[in-house]
Amino acid sequence: MNTLERTVHVLGAVLVCSLGGLSLRLENKRLKRIVSNLLVLALVVLLADAVMHLLPNAIAGFIYGTR
Repeated sequence: MNTLERTVHVLGAVLVCSLGGLSLRLENKRLKRIVSNLLVLALVVLLADAVMHLLPNAIAGFIYGTR
């Protein structure tokens, strides 16, 4: 993993933790919904990044493992 990827992962983790803590403290329903949507978006981006790293290795292992 290069430095840019590591930075994106760290920033994503910090963003998820910050938004999670913020959503617990908010009382306003509208702001809570906005923060919750941003939290889900950050989680989806991190999950998509993980899938992009793991899926090619799994496909290659399946293809070359069946020989």
